[in-house]
Amino acid sequence: MPTFEKTETIRASEAAPKGEVRIAGWLLFLTLLVFVLILWGGVVRLSGSGLSIPDWPLINGSLLPPMSDAEWQAVFTKFQASSELGLVPLSLEEFKTLFWIEYAHRFLAALVGIVFLAVFVRGFKNIFLRRQVGAHLIFAAMLLIGQALLGGLVVKQELKGELVAAHLGTAFWFFGVLLWTTLKLSRMAGAIIERSGRRWLILLAWAATFLVFVQVVSGGLAAGSRAGLVFNTFPKMGDFWIPPGNVLWSPVYQPGWNNLFQNQILIQFFHRWWAFIAAGFVIWAHIMALKVSTTPRARLAARGAAVFVFLQIILGIGNLMMKAPLGMSLAHLVTGLSLFALLVILTYELRFRYETQTLPREAPVP
Repeated sequence: MPTFEKTETIRASEAAPKGEVRIAGWLLFLTLLVFVLILWGGVVRLSGSGLSIPDWPLINGSLLPPMSDAEWQAVFTKFQASSELGLVPLSLEEFKTLFWIEYAHRFLAALVGIVFLAVFVRGFKNIFLRRQVGAHLIFAAMLLIGQALLGGLVVKQELKGELVAAHLGTAFWFFGVLLWTTLKLSRMAGAIIERSGRRWLILLAWAATFLVFVQVVSGGLAAGSRAGLVFNTFPKMGDFWIPPGNVLWSPVYQPGWNNLFQNQILIQFFHRWWAFIAAGFVIWAHIMALKVSTTPRARLAARGAAVFVFLQIILGIGNLMMKAPLGMSLAHLVTGLSLFALLVILTYELRFRYETQTLPREAPVP
């Protein structure tokens, strides 16, 4: 492969001023908050709490939870009338548990929106920040708005599989943009950064990241369509390595492209084997990243990605064979999000040949 060894040095005058680096801390906090929000979204899905508040964004005309027995009963009655889960016998106390899980999810989402708005306003008030990360913040804002709308659609459409997948994918994308922006602003003032020109390696890291992202979205579709509850054997799907074509693309689903979103066998088949394609690219990126001169943070991310991709496959197989128990499913989500984060860090850091170094201070005047 060509090496493209062209390099570019960024001098201290182009690095972030010390006073403005502080916003990187807020971005890091926001990124971690989104990490928690995504995981709590997994708790919502796995506990079946997603439809416990059938209204969106209000609850009986208010943003606040029910305050009286009459209000609780009204929400409970609406839940029973508007959701398939309402047919499952639940006591009011059991319903309250589901309600608070979903309400905490909405509260965290609102908190993310408030913190992001503060960061967005601060970023655009400052000329340096607007020049450096203005486009990132605008794109993140678009993703956040889209994510909020998708959240409402997921509730209104009663957890439709393709909407669950889109909601999860947008959340990962939003998380990735925030993490990338945090990394961009985290290099301290007074630094010399030697930018690497190894474009082939950066493209490889991007490819690994994209393939893992597709795997995440297919996992959301598998969860939303409950495709993980059929053919709970590995490595074969029942008696087949590859199910018959008329099963993978069944005429039962009309129009035919509905197979992509509703055919549990096709969805599971794609999800279980795409994982190994994505894993192959992750390991390839790991090996190549350790063969070149790059930052310590990149090397750590490469090693971490290799470990997490193996762990993710093991958890995925266990999740399939055990029919998605809550603890293992949540661990699967944690590992997948961590792997995605490590790949974003690796891709960003491969742009640099050496770790940032602080310029020497001037000698004190005697």
